[in-house]
Amino acid sequence: MKRSSRLTRSEDIKRVRQDGLSSAHKAIVVGFLSNNLEKNRIAVIAGRSVGGAVQRNLAKRRIRSAFQGFQDNMHNGFDIVIIARKPILEIEYQSLVVALQSLLDRAGLMKDKVN
Repeated sequence: MKRSSRLTRSEDIKRVRQDGLSSAHKAIVVGFLSNNLEKNRIAVIAGRSVGGAVQRNLAKRRIRSAFQGFQDNMHNGFDIVIIARKPILEIEYQSLVVALQSLLDRAGLMKDKVN
């Protein structure tokens, strides 16, 4: 994921979490807010409740990988924060992809359904 596509400033992440809308699944939460840009910016967060550093990094890699498949089919102009919850380590990767797609659809961020 390119650096310009990342949401890196803590102020921006706080703004999305406080002022934005969110949609939740048992393993992930997707928060989003319009950013008035021509691209989406994304942040992936895995707190200490997910596990140690190795587990948190694994969770973030899985989320980023699942998100990659949807980027071309999304509306632009949003800051997106994806937060990992502890059950993310227990679910299959394909279940994570389906859950992420469902949350992005529910949030209205997808242009069309992805097969």
